Amino acid sequence: MPINPTEYLSVLVSIVVGLGISHLLSGAGKLVVARRRVRMYAPTLVGIVLVFLAHVQFWWGNLGYGSEVENNYFAFLLFLMNPVLLYLLAVLVLPDFDTPGELSLRDHYRENRVWFYGLITALPALSALRNILVQGSPAMTPERPFELAFLLLGLSAIAFTGERWHRVLPFLFLALFIIMMALTGLRPG
Repeated sequence: MPINPTEYLSVLVSIVVGLGISHLLSGAGKLVVARRRVRMYAPTLVGIVLVFLAHVQFWWGNLGYGSEVENNYFAFLLFLMNPVLLYLLAVLVLPDFDTPGELSLRDHYRENRVWFYGLITALPALSALRNILVQGSPAMTPERPFELAFLLLGLSAIAFTGERWHRVLPFLFLALFIIMMALTGLRPG
């Protein structure tokens, strides 16, 4: 049975999304195993949940997305960039547990803050661009205010280094994400 172009292209997207989820789950498992030598940090733990939910949301929200990208290499590349950025977020959110000694999730968060939030900032911009250019969506959709809020929160995370802000910020991202999903994304596609 021949495979259609949409199914063929979705395999690569599925692999990248699967790698991101696999990395998160593996890292969460290693976190549990290494718990005695890890200094916990709530923003990192919330970040793990947020990145996991973002992977699932991408998968859920893009059901049926295919005909727009199957005949255009650049449209497909633009589409593929979202799961690539999500995978990189999965890598950045947790430290390497194979290194010996004590691990500080706070130190890891601080060391990777600019890259992590830079990618988080790029995601909504890339998503809006993809939806407008590839899908032909209007410039203003129910998701756009949320994408703008994610972008602004991400920029604030890069600009402001205060500990208080960074202790609250992941919770704001998670709350905003959950509200966005409740209002705009309870059905696939």
